[in-house]
Amino acid sequence: MPENIRDIKRRTKSITNTRQITRAMQLVATSKMKRAQKKSGDADPFALGAWDILKQVTARLTEKQFHPFWEKNDSKKIGLILVTSDRGFCGGLNVTLLTKVLAFIKEQQLLGLSPEIVAVGRKGRDFFKKLGIPIIADFSGLTDHFTVSEITPIAHIATKDFLLRNYREIYIAYTLYINTITQKPIVRKILPMDIKTFEKIAELQRASPDESKQTAKAQYIYEPSSETVFKNLIPYLLEVIVYKAILEARASEHSARMVAMKNATDRAGEMIGDLKLAYNQARQAGITREIAEISAGRLAAK
Repeated sequence: MPENIRDIKRRTKSITNTRQITRAMQLVATSKMKRAQKKSGDADPFALGAWDILKQVTARLTEKQFHPFWEKNDSKKIGLILVTSDRGFCGGLNVTLLTKVLAFIKEQQLLGLSPEIVAVGRKGRDFFKKLGIPIIADFSGLTDHFTVSEITPIAHIATKDFLLRNYREIYIAYTLYINTITQKPIVRKILPMDIKTFEKIAELQRASPDESKQTAKAQYIYEPSSETVFKNLIPYLLEVIVYKAILEARASEHSARMVAMKNATDRAGEMIGDLKLAYNQARQAGITREIAEISAGRLAAK
């Protein structure tokens, strides 16, 4: 058998094995994506309910009863909670987010502000560590079954340092899941907070105008007071913001990985088809050459 035919068969076998792996990874990513989507959707009612409480409470507060979470300070540092993936094989998901975050950091540096990062995910941590951006905390290695209690330390770092006036502002950067094909990189301010901040990050809107009117007519009685409820509510709202962002990032990661593995599987199938065609052509050429050699031998014998 000619050497090139052996090479083609060897390469076909190798690509076939690779296609089996990418196909398996595609199925796993599909399953994880569906679970992440469901988990994110299940969190929406709680996020919406928390936003409703925040809106009702702030409507009762006066300007004199301002809370530190609403106040700006003169610090020259900003905090950034960066949510990326721990693993690769998810297309350009991390690259797109990191490019946007890098542009944001350069803008802040031009304003004389120094960024510090709380990393959630190895890809973002390793990228900015190489660039010399300070990483003040690392929460890489979160499993897909993380709970709100595991997110609490992340939000606690942001709230504690902001109240101590160590940071002028706190931002969160993650990838928003829109659909299977589209994921959008997001960089948003979460502190100091205003009434629109939580609504934007939660990505929630009223289903209809009638529902908004019914909610606006609801009356709440707070014990001991609106101020006390507000003071204790804000840290939990920030936990919901971070929790929802990580859920969105996980859904985006698994969706991007599923698409990337599907493309890899399809491309492997195309390469196998091309190799089979090349194998058949080489085999046919070998047979034709052997026939020609036999015919030439018979003619020479005569």
